[in-house]
Amino acid sequence: MFAIVEDGAIVRTASTVQKLFNYSVPDGAGIATMSEFMSQMNVKDVVNGEMKDGRYYYVTAEDIALVDGVPTQAYTNTAKRLADEDSKDDDGNQLYVQVWDADANDGDGGYVNSSEKIIKRGLKTNMTEQVKTVANSLLAKTDWMVIRKAERDVAIPSATATYRAAVLTECARLETAITNAADVDALAVVMAAQDWPRED
Repeated sequence: MFAIVEDGAIVRTASTVQKLFNYSVPDGAGIATMSEFMSQMNVKDVVNGEMKDGRYYYVTAEDIALVDGVPTQAYTNTAKRLADEDSKDDDGNQLYVQVWDADANDGDGGYVNSSEKIIKRGLKTNMTEQVKTVANSLLAKTDWMVIRKAERDVAIPSATATYRAAVLTECARLETAITNAADVDALAVVMAAQDWPRED
């Protein structure tokens, strides 16, 4: 992204230098290098402001503005919800999963509220499910040995038993760390520090 900056203000922005000038050739086009051309025509690269990880933040692009004379693409980073929340209507009433009831509406049938609340899932729930999915995937490769042990009493190799225990330990560690994460940034640190064992 590029911007023309004149008299302390952004005059125009575009994705390419050519688009800044509507693909026409402005005065000074005979300058030897692109950097000289950009300097003479007051063209500057637009730099990006802080743009946080979209897995943990809603990231919204704002207007391009001058920051210390540099055209900067600003972003608003709004942390996503950590914990689950009840889903409510505009009047603050709890929403429930709808189920079909043949006796509703004087026997014509219709959807009615069940006792199951509609929940807006938070990051902690989603990340806990994610680590459980990883653990289950890692364990699935050797589940047949556990079944064989239960059905035919064939011993599970010690290396496999050690590996499976390590997977379960890491899963439990991560679940606890996710639960204890004080904010979105702490949760991001937990998820970046996953240390799943490798099967030998």
